[in-house]
Amino acid sequence: MSFNAMIAKRGMRLGILYVVMSFFLAALGVVLSAVGSLVPGNLNPGGSPVDVTAYISLIPVPIVSIGGLIAATPVSLLFVHDKDNGTLEYLLSMGFDQRDVFRAYLAASLFLGLPPLVVGGVASGVVALLLGRGVELAATLVVCSLALGAAVVGLVTVLMSAFSALQRQPMGMNQPLGIAIGAFILVGALMAPLAAGSLAIVFELVISGIVAVVSLTLLALTPKLIRREKMLP
Repeated sequence: MSFNAMIAKRGMRLGILYVVMSFFLAALGVVLSAVGSLVPGNLNPGGSPVDVTAYISLIPVPIVSIGGLIAATPVSLLFVHDKDNGTLEYLLSMGFDQRDVFRAYLAASLFLGLPPLVVGGVASGVVALLLGRGVELAATLVVCSLALGAAVVGLVTVLMSAFSALQRQPMGMNQPLGIAIGAFILVGALMAPLAAGSLAIVFELVISGIVAVVSLTLLALTPKLIRREKMLP
């Protein structure tokens, strides 16, 4: 078994309920996609700038992305645990580079986070396509679910590894503070398209693109951000 797979397996053992919950949210995203597809296309009460139909149709994107973040949460919990009990220090003493350690936890996070993203994103897109909502919406659901979800998982992993203040165990609980940042972003992605009217799809694509760019930028900066002392208790 590879080192990355071992980290993912340990994370799954630590928080199997998180993984189960992530697939529940992915299924919820598919159901909401079906509901959104059945809503009449002209639903826009009182001439309001809020396009309810577009908003409901796009709800699966942040819901499925939240599922991916929840599935990857056990790895973030494991990182905090391993840091505090000296496991990361032991790995460094065995000759591992700090960036290799970081990449192992990042790979494990994506390993756990991608399945609900793929299942939820593809299924919601297929449902929208089968119910006649068009290729544009179906493609948006698939692309944005994968892009936004994977970007948030990567972003949270970088933040957790690079900033010690986000690795603390408040009140003795093993709850990494960096996860809250990812959740805050996804709540924004959930609410922002509500006021975008007919441009909801474009708005969702822009949000996904911005988060992906920020995440990739931080990943590119990991040689500077991830220092050896960040891994010590």
